[in-house]
Amino acid sequence: MEKQKSFESLVEAFDGKLTDADRELINIILGEPSEAVYLSSAELASKAAVHASTVVRLARKLGFDGFPDMRRRLRQDVEVKKIASDKIRQRIDLIEKGSNLSDLIESEIAAIAAISNTVSQNQIDSVVDKIESAKSIFIVGRGSAAPLMIHFERRLRRSGIHCRVALNLQRRDLAEQLVGIQKGDAIVIFGFQSFNSLPSGYSALIESARSVGAHSIAIGDATILTTRPKPDMVLSVSRPNEGVMQLRSGPMLVCEALAMTLLHKKSKKAVQGMEALEHLRANFLGVKEGK
Repeated sequence: MEKQKSFESLVEAFDGKLTDADRELINIILGEPSEAVYLSSAELASKAAVHASTVVRLARKLGFDGFPDMRRRLRQDVEVKKIASDKIRQRIDLIEKGSNLSDLIESEIAAIAAISNTVSQNQIDSVVDKIESAKSIFIVGRGSAAPLMIHFERRLRRSGIHCRVALNLQRRDLAEQLVGIQKGDAIVIFGFQSFNSLPSGYSALIESARSVGAHSIAIGDATILTTRPKPDMVLSVSRPNEGVMQLRSGPMLVCEALAMTLLHKKSKKAVQGMEALEHLRANFLGVKEGK
């Protein structure tokens, strides 16, 4: 299920006819949204100098059950904007304090300490079981997840796990990357801070995996808990002050726990991967030294 659309995006996507009265109402709502959410339909109609029934008709045109339903959406929009504004203000305040290093250290210590509240070793073990049994791993994400994705792919590759990274791909390119996905393969999806951080075509990604019997695993913050359709497995690393700092210390630690658990299990694939790596290293070092 896609992210719930805002009132503004519903207006933008509306293909039907809008009357002059509709446009006047929309201009008032979008011009003063924090005031409009406290008005009744009659008060909003009076402010726009239109009939009260026009307010109800507009709400239904845009897909709402009625004016109360539309006003609830407007209140949600206002609250979301307020939260975003508060987060920006928090970041600015931290910068202005001039003690960024100590603040950053305290923030990351708190974030790492909070991991045990949302991720258990049993969950780590379950994900490792899927990774270990998969023929191929597809690591998918975008934006600021890139360093984490690349690091995770490197850790798995060193353990003999065949991986493919799909970073910042649009739907068509992502579909090409997933050609050949089979039953038992695994898709690891990274997502942080907002629905926009999820890969383009997230829903199709999950449904495609499910249709062939591949496993879907999501790693991120609280954002991934509300994604729909749901992935098969979720490792949600929520920060105490979500959004104030954007480092990935918590998710990085979870990725390390996955890699270390894979090695501790001493699976045949992991052992062979490490042995092959050591053999290649010895050969390369020997060539470098002229042996």
